[in-house]
Amino acid sequence: MVDIEQINPRNEAALRAWWEVGHAATAERPGKPWPVWEQSRLALPVDNPERGITLVGAIDGREMVGAGLLTRTLKENLHTAMAFAYVRPDCTREGIGRRLVEELEVVALGDGRTTVQSEAYLPPGGSGTAERFARAMGYDVASRESIKELTLTDFVERRDALAASAPVPEGYRIITFDTVCPQEHVESFGRLLGMLMSEVPLGELDLEASEWTPGRIRAAEQRQIDTGRHVQTAMAIAPDGAVAGVSDVRVDDTDREHAQVGITIVDPAHRGKRLGLALKLATHDLVVATYPDLVSVDTSNAEVNTWMNAVNEALGYRTIETLLELQKKL
Repeated sequence: MVDIEQINPRNEAALRAWWEVGHAATAERPGKPWPVWEQSRLALPVDNPERGITLVGAIDGREMVGAGLLTRTLKENLHTAMAFAYVRPDCTREGIGRRLVEELEVVALGDGRTTVQSEAYLPPGGSGTAERFARAMGYDVASRESIKELTLTDFVERRDALAASAPVPEGYRIITFDTVCPQEHVESFGRLLGMLMSEVPLGELDLEASEWTPGRIRAAEQRQIDTGRHVQTAMAIAPDGAVAGVSDVRVDDTDREHAQVGITIVDPAHRGKRLGLALKLATHDLVVATYPDLVSVDTSNAEVNTWMNAVNEALGYRTIETLLELQKKL
């Protein structure tokens, strides 16, 4: 009989066993689907006023054979939670995944969450057991995304031609920084961050907009610093001094070979000037110069976001997986 137990992330031995299950369960996926151990060891035990985290493990005797993760935002979208379940490859088709998901749903309900979201990963344009399992558990597909990977050598080869095609528009300027936004732009940056949920294609995902005050931004920056994550950011400044757009690439001190794109957004009032491409060129130039051992960068975009998909393909990104954004009303 397998027991489902909550895992204390400050118990390093238990956390390592939990991490090993997720690592094994995602080993066959392309790209970098699972963080390195040191990254999880540093980040998961840290208190986060933005996000609540619950870890659960499926225990068979003295071995952990399944791992679950429930996250929920604590500032907005208080009706939602994100659930993930992983089963050791030699223990699949034994009902462990179902029991993990059911336990995570119980935790979500106990925290007042009425909508649970999750993800399923498939070969590009294909189908798989993860999708069938999700549907069997009552999860509907709310959005489809493409997960893309960029090899930095490919970017370097095409970089100059792209830069020539996307000069910074007259009157605008692009600044770059590592994690900490310059004080003179932090308020305008928060205004742009508040647009994110309304401007990014969400499909049927039940998510609300957020408010980003200067204090909240500074606290989030400090958490990134405390866990060794560098948010290499490019910001477009409009002629009137407002933040017109922003894009970032995130690199952890524990893994300087792989990076992930965080956000890219351009204020609707400043679109049509190719600022998105100029911002992405600036962030990728920054990480190439800062991290000589960097091999690849990952990103994901809604399939309906044709503009951003075209930008990423121009940079050299290639689709490696299809991501299904899942949702269930409890």
